[in-house]
Amino acid sequence: MTQDESSTPAVELVGVRKEFGERTILDGIDLEIARGEVLVLVGPSGSGKSTLLKIVSGIETPDAGEVWLSGECCTNTPPYRRPVHTVFQNYALFPHLDVAGNVAFPLAVAGMPASRRQPLVEQALGWVHMQRHARRRIDALSGGEKQRVALARALVDRPQCVLLDEPLSALDPHLRAGTLELLEELQAELGLTYLFITHDREEALRIGHRIGVLNHGRLEQIGPPEEVYRRPKTAFVASFLGKINWLSGVKTASGRELEICGCHIPIASQSAAAPGLPPGPVKVGLRPEDVRIGPSGRIQARVVSRLFFGDSTTIRVQAAGDCELVVDQRPASDAAVGDTVWLDWSADAMHLFAGDEPEGPASDIAVGASPAEAGVKEQVP
Repeated sequence: MTQDESSTPAVELVGVRKEFGERTILDGIDLEIARGEVLVLVGPSGSGKSTLLKIVSGIETPDAGEVWLSGECCTNTPPYRRPVHTVFQNYALFPHLDVAGNVAFPLAVAGMPASRRQPLVEQALGWVHMQRHARRRIDALSGGEKQRVALARALVDRPQCVLLDEPLSALDPHLRAGTLELLEELQAELGLTYLFITHDREEALRIGHRIGVLNHGRLEQIGPPEEVYRRPKTAFVASFLGKINWLSGVKTASGRELEICGCHIPIASQSAAAPGLPPGPVKVGLRPEDVRIGPSGRIQARVVSRLFFGDSTTIRVQAAGDCELVVDQRPASDAAVGDTVWLDWSADAMHLFAGDEPEGPASDIAVGASPAEAGVKEQVP
């Protein structure tokens, strides 16, 4: 590969727009995926993730804009001629073909002679540790094995980009972890390019080199996982990428303090959106892991519920001004229900947004787990 080729994006979308009836699904998407990069797209149902992936694969055609793959315009190129393959959440394997036949299918469609297909199929099955299952029927495989076959089929001819449409959603937690590790290993070993769609935020933060957050067909933010998580540009991004406490506050006339929960809190210069917000009502976001419980702090509160997980505790507290927060403590805190505690956090942990900015989907912050998932639960009667 020449230097010019290596610098050409594996995937580039320019002004891509897609509508279904009167509904806009994608609204002018501009996006580049570098060779060897893992880009993860997250967003609520209906945000446009799957439509974007289908446009890259050629299953859907954009109403406006262009799709470029490895430096070639492929906007109107049929799917079978594009240098991409898709791994679907439902595997999409052919039951009338055995494992090897499924993996060989893209090569056969491309017209490759059987003699040349066999070594490539064996190599791909080796990558996913399925060599000894080459002649097994698809209906004789477990869910995890089927997903490995689907992955081998997607990799067999080393496509420019592998499109992964929630590939782990049908697997149980143990198989999800193992398959995710395999995806990471193959990407690093083979220098693969992934466009990965998932609803699982932990998957996104773990595997993505960059994360893009879609909302109503627009990319609200794209960047490295830690940047998007720690410096969300919108309240929607902050809500969608993890648990967060939302508090109503007021930015004082000086611009250097917040009034929240009956207290005055200094604003750090690096707080998200702080410099651009005028004095007045603001929305303050605090992630549960950024709040500490101790003998002293910024705000006094009362413990109203407690979930014990062994090495950590999720605690709900009530402070002045009807402020309610959830705090994740690691190592586990011994604060008991009914105790009065002090809460503290670093000034740059606060995410500040305009008071009327929408938060997006309901956060999963409520208590943090069901009683069945928790070791011990205590709650104020």
